[in-house]
Amino acid sequence: MKKLSGILFLISTLFGIVFISLTKSDTEQNEREAYETFLLSQAENFKLDKNISDLPDNPDAAALQNYFMTIDPVERRVPSERLNEAYKATKQLKQKALQKSSKVVDWTETGSNMGGRTRAIMWDPNDPDGNKVWAGGVTGGLWTTEDIYSSSTSWLPIDDFWPSLSISCIVFDPNDSQTFYIGTGEYQTARHIYRESSGVGIGIWKSNDGGSTWALIPSTADFKYISDIKVRNEDGISVVYAGVVSGFYHGVNHQSAPNDGLYRSADGGETWEQVLPDIAGEDVPYAPAHLDISAADRIFVGTMKNLDGKGGASILYSDNGLSGSWTVYDDYEAIIQNDPSYPVPGRVIMACAPSNADIVYALVGAGWFDSMGGNRAEGKYILKSTDGGASWSETNIPGNDPGWASLSWHAFAAVANPTNPNDLHVGGLDVWKTLNGGSSWNHLSDWALMYNGGGDEYVHADQHIQVYKPGSSNEMLLGSDGGVFYTDNASGSYPDYQEKNKNYSTLQFYSCDIYPVSGQSVFIGGLQDNGSLLYQGQPLDINDMVSGGDGAYCFFDEDEPEVMITSTYYNRYYLFLNFSYIGWTGDYGTGVFVNPADYDSENNILFCNGVTFTGDYSNSLLRITGIPNNSNDQMISLGTGVSTYFSHIKVSPFATPGSSSLFVGTQNGRLFKVTNAESTPNAIEIGDENWPTAYLSSTDIGGSEDTLLVTFSNYGVPSVWQTYDGGLNWVDISGNLPDMPIRWCLYHPENSKQIMLATEIGIWTTLAAHVDEVNWAPDPGMANVRIDMLQMRDADNTVLAATHGRGLQYLQWETAHFNYDLWSQQAGSSGSNLEADYNNDNQVDNQDKNMWY
Repeated sequence: MKKLSGILFLISTLFGIVFISLTKSDTEQNEREAYETFLLSQAENFKLDKNISDLPDNPDAAALQNYFMTIDPVERRVPSERLNEAYKATKQLKQKALQKSSKVVDWTETGSNMGGRTRAIMWDPNDPDGNKVWAGGVTGGLWTTEDIYSSSTSWLPIDDFWPSLSISCIVFDPNDSQTFYIGTGEYQTARHIYRESSGVGIGIWKSNDGGSTWALIPSTADFKYISDIKVRNEDGISVVYAGVVSGFYHGVNHQSAPNDGLYRSADGGETWEQVLPDIAGEDVPYAPAHLDISAADRIFVGTMKNLDGKGGASILYSDNGLSGSWTVYDDYEAIIQNDPSYPVPGRVIMACAPSNADIVYALVGAGWFDSMGGNRAEGKYILKSTDGGASWSETNIPGNDPGWASLSWHAFAAVANPTNPNDLHVGGLDVWKTLNGGSSWNHLSDWALMYNGGGDEYVHADQHIQVYKPGSSNEMLLGSDGGVFYTDNASGSYPDYQEKNKNYSTLQFYSCDIYPVSGQSVFIGGLQDNGSLLYQGQPLDINDMVSGGDGAYCFFDEDEPEVMITSTYYNRYYLFLNFSYIGWTGDYGTGVFVNPADYDSENNILFCNGVTFTGDYSNSLLRITGIPNNSNDQMISLGTGVSTYFSHIKVSPFATPGSSSLFVGTQNGRLFKVTNAESTPNAIEIGDENWPTAYLSSTDIGGSEDTLLVTFSNYGVPSVWQTYDGGLNWVDISGNLPDMPIRWCLYHPENSKQIMLATEIGIWTTLAAHVDEVNWAPDPGMANVRIDMLQMRDADNTVLAATHGRGLQYLQWETAHFNYDLWSQQAGSSGSNLEADYNNDNQVDNQDKNMWY
């Protein structure tokens, strides 16, 4: 009887273990499925427009994709405040590393005579010759050039290591030209679409020495987005006015502290007072989109809707800037709300005529409904006042078509000629001007000339700022998604333009690849709004664009280096032989914006995610064979049961000759090994139930398929995992990494204990990925810039980094063979302890052990 009871107890115990295991597995699976449902609902609500072949870029789609990559899966928001905490940890570790060693491995920047998105430009008030200019990239930081006119003078970055390299505006104090203020954070896209966290600002920065040194104004540390700054001379006192707005991350309310409003400081930023009135019928103030000061010193504020959709398309003005002194003109908010085609009030850009205090212009955007409150706003109205803002009337709009500013939430600019109040420049997709106060318009620039090498009429698409040189009515600088442009005949009917981007390396790359021949500095990269650029040793310029739009994944063939592939949004691929275009594979309309893909050089097959944002073509890859001359395409099913798009694809170099093996990741934290992908795919899940329900951003393979590395890019999750047995057992090796997105990973080809990570704050590395407590260190030679991709050329250990704001950068990655000094710098412990950890590590495969010494 005792024996029978024991058997029954054992059976009961085993059944209980199985039941618990199954319950845990079911719970884990249900969590991942629920997260997939959430992601699909977000994409469905967003309703992206894929008919974008006539547009140079699609920033809303890029930002939606980045939202999926970085959202905290539990909180269902992008917790931007954690990025500052990650920066503080990065700064501390970089300082520690520099104290222990003076050796800093410098990355080499390819150089660029093209610029990235620029919203801030200022002529230096302290240069007696009027040659010096300041400019800010939205993810590339602050830059200056000593001579904007010189073809040989380069732009120089001011500081690589600010906690935010997102510059929104720059001004100087009219009473003290040595005092500068900079606003951070790109509110335009944060307020209207999902926004990448690297665009979040960290307050207002101030210089008291003409820009030589800068410091954060402590009272503004929690200001997430500065929409504009103006400094006004009030009876000899310099009063600072700062527009502060909140960003929008789906599922969260306000991101900025304090909340929306116009903040006034009469003590250089030590203290602030919110001075705008509340929105009619609400208990919160207006959200300021833009500020201007008239010739009569009247302060004008153009608004945008707040997070609740209130208060947009309004104009406010005050003569003293104090609370209770504001006049509100909100007629067009009501007019737009009653428009059946354009019912959503957009933002307002102001332009006061410097030569006539009575004449003021206002550009008013309006849009239509979607889940984000009308992100497809256009340039619906241009208003003009001839009595200093007391009353307003409509003028004509450029081309009599609101589409002249098809992305008015993103690209919207205006400035009045200093000496002619009827001469107004405006910017949307292109640059326009009127010489008669808005009765008729001249179309001045053509962004499409970027595909033909530019020219006198070329200004890159998406206009953000237009600034006359002080004392001149002819010289103007313009900031766009292509950097800085200049004209010296702005008062003419049809000005000519010149690029002024020499080494203004603020390009925002999404992807890159390296020419596979050792020693050759030849690279390809896809980037935001500047197509795909081919680097062949000279600084990148417009003539290096080999395909247009927003550049996505790109590849060189490892076995046939003459074969090159580039792509743009939604699975559009372009084929090249010896760098000459030979055709494209087709317009599939599948996949997502920057679509995950990888290329099998041995079999000349391109494998691409085939699933859309909304789950169309679920569970499918697009397979393109016969590259480059006889390409054929086919949608193939993987049988994984996944509904959302595949987040990462990696071709294995260890597949059986003639066949293709892939590692395919998902948005909800699953990894599949796919064999026979060239014919009849067989997918087996090799991930771990302990993995986070999160966006699998990259994989890498060590000395064999037993050694695998996986990263996740969401906030709030353990972000780096490793296996030494092909996926049977996984270990979290996130170690001391801050809570920040990890976008890409690389094993060193000669030492799988060395790992390099592409993160939201530069490059991080470890030399001991095998120990129990992995320690990571930020690379002090790389700026605090978001890195989207890393590629490795094994032949000479060259690494190429696609930075999103500082162009392409590369170096030769040295192999570390247990350098005790370097180990102790990174791990904070003695070399002997690390060596003991290594010798006692039974999980390391033999091939990797051979690499170690």
